[in-house]
Amino acid sequence: MQVISEHHLLIFLLQFAILLGACKAVGFILEKLKQPTITGDVLVGLLLGPAIFGRYLPQVQGWFFPSDEVQWAMLGTIAWFGNLFLLMETGLEINFSKVWKQRGEALKLCFADLIIPVVLCFLPFYFLPDRYFVDTSQRFIFALFIASIMTISALPVAIRGLKDLGVLKTDMGFLIVSALTLNDIVGWVMFTIILGIFAHGAVELDYVARLIVLTLAFTLVSLTLLKRLIDKAITLIHTRIGKETGYKTTFLVIFGMLMGAITLKIGIHSLFGFFIAGIVVGEARHISEADRHTIHRMVYSIFVPIFFAKIGLQIDILASLNWPLVGLITVLGVFSRYVGAYIGAIWAKQDKVNLKSIAISHTAGGEMHIVVAMLAYSAKLITETVFVSVVAASIISTVVFGPWLSFTLRKVRKNLVSFIFSQDDVLLDNNSRSKEELLKQLIRKAAGKTGLPEPQLKTEIMAREEQMSTAVGKGIAFPHAHLKGLKSSKIFVVKPKFGIDWDSPDSEAVSLVFLTLSPYEKPEAQLKLMQSLASVLRNEKTLEKLNALDDPQKIYKLLKNQIAECDNCLVPEPA
Repeated sequence: MQVISEHHLLIFLLQFAILLGACKAVGFILEKLKQPTITGDVLVGLLLGPAIFGRYLPQVQGWFFPSDEVQWAMLGTIAWFGNLFLLMETGLEINFSKVWKQRGEALKLCFADLIIPVVLCFLPFYFLPDRYFVDTSQRFIFALFIASIMTISALPVAIRGLKDLGVLKTDMGFLIVSALTLNDIVGWVMFTIILGIFAHGAVELDYVARLIVLTLAFTLVSLTLLKRLIDKAITLIHTRIGKETGYKTTFLVIFGMLMGAITLKIGIHSLFGFFIAGIVVGEARHISEADRHTIHRMVYSIFVPIFFAKIGLQIDILASLNWPLVGLITVLGVFSRYVGAYIGAIWAKQDKVNLKSIAISHTAGGEMHIVVAMLAYSAKLITETVFVSVVAASIISTVVFGPWLSFTLRKVRKNLVSFIFSQDDVLLDNNSRSKEELLKQLIRKAAGKTGLPEPQLKTEIMAREEQMSTAVGKGIAFPHAHLKGLKSSKIFVVKPKFGIDWDSPDSEAVSLVFLTLSPYEKPEAQLKLMQSLASVLRNEKTLEKLNALDDPQKIYKLLKNQIAECDNCLVPEPA
C-alpha cells in the first residue's frame, strides 16, 4: 500500500493553491462580464492541463501535476466533494413544498420541457456514426441518456440571470423557478434509473422494475416522512444550540453523507442521495436564506472550482474537441429545450408577452450537464469525445443565455405599460419592527389609494411572500401583487426606521421596501415595473443616497429623476 509522503502533501498543497487561486481570479473577471464562473473553472483546467501547459511546458506541468495514482487520488477526493456538495447545494435551493402548492402551471411546463426534448433528440443521437459509441450494442441506452441530458435546464443559471435582470421575484420568475425545480427532481430520478440500468449491463424487466420502485420509494419517503423528522432535528439545533453556531451546516453535511451512502447501498448513485438530502434540509422551517447563502459560498468558493478545473487536467480537451458534434449537441439542446418550454408555457396559459422569456430561461445547460456527463463518462457509457462535446455545448448555451434573455426582455416595449407614482406614495415608517407590521401599514395605505379592499390586497401580497421571500439583498424588498379591478399600476415606497428581517439572501435587514401593484389584465406590467426599479437601484450611488435620505419629498424626487434618466424604465403617468 502506498503511503502519502511529505512530497505528495507538498504537491497537493501547491495544486490546490494554484487551481483555486486561478479559478477565483478568472471567475472574478467573468463575474464582471456577467458570465458564469463555470466557464473560467473549465478554462483553468484547460490551460494547466495536457491541452496547453502540458503541450508547451511538459516537464513543468508534469512536476506540478504528476501521473501518480496517490497524487491524483488526493486531488480527486476534493473534486468529488465538489461534485457531491454541488448537488446538495442545488437541492438546498429547492423549496419543494412551496413549488408543489403552485404545481398546476409548473407541472405542465415541466412535463413539456421533459418530454419534447427527448422526442426531438433521441433519433439524431441514436443514428450517430459508430465512432461516437463505446459499445454500439448500447445504442438505445446511449441515445436515451444523451436525449435525457438535453432536458436539463440549469436552475442556478436561470435564477442568476433572472435576478440580474430584476425579474426573479415576479410571477413569471416564480413560475420559471418552480418548473425548473420539478424538472430537476424528475430529471435526476430519470438519470439515476438510466445509469443503474447501464451499470447492470442489460435491460432486464425485473431489475428495471426493482430499480424504479427503489428510486421512487426513496424519493417519496425522503420528501414526506423523513422531511418531518429532519425538520424537527433542525428546529432542535436552532432553538437549543443556537442559529449562529454552524451546527446546522454540520448537520447538513453529515446528513448528505448518510443519504449518499444509503443510495449507493440500494444501487442508486450517491449524487442522487446528496441532491435529495439538500431538498429535505431545505424544507426545514429554520433553514433561512442566510443559511443557504453560507452553504452556497462554502461550496462554490472552495470545492466546486476544483471539480470543474480537474476536468481539463484529466483530459486533453483540444485533442478531443469535435466541432460538428459540439454544434449538433448545442443546437439540438437549445432548440429542443426552447420548443419544449414554449409549448409548455402555452399549455400553462401564460400571456404571449412572456412566452419567449420563459422558453429562453430553460435553454442554459450549466453545471448539471457537465455533472451528468461526467457520471456517464466515468461509467464508460460515453466516449471522451462525446463528454468533451457535452461540456463545450453546456458552456456555450450558458454563455449565450444571459445576453439572449436580456435582449428579449428589453424588446418588451416600455410604452406598453405606465404606472402612477406620486409624492405621497413615499412613506416613512417609525413603528414597524417586523415584516408583517410593515406590510399591514402599507396595505392600508394602498387600499386607500386604489379603492381596493384590504383583504384582497393582503391575500395577494402575502401569497407571494409565502411562495418565496421578496427580499433581493442590499436591504431591498419588492413585495408585489397582480390584482383584478386595478386600473393602473402603482408603486409605493416605504423606508422603515428600524431594519426589518425579511429573510434576505444576504441576511441584511431590509431598509427600503417597494410595493408594486399591477392590473391582472396586463401581465407585462409587473415585469416592466420590477425591471424599472431594478435598473434604478442597481446604481450603488443612487442606493446610498436613498439610504441616507429621511425626507419623503427628497426620496420621491430622487427616484423620479432616476427613473426619468433610465433608458430601460417606464415613464410614470401624471398622478
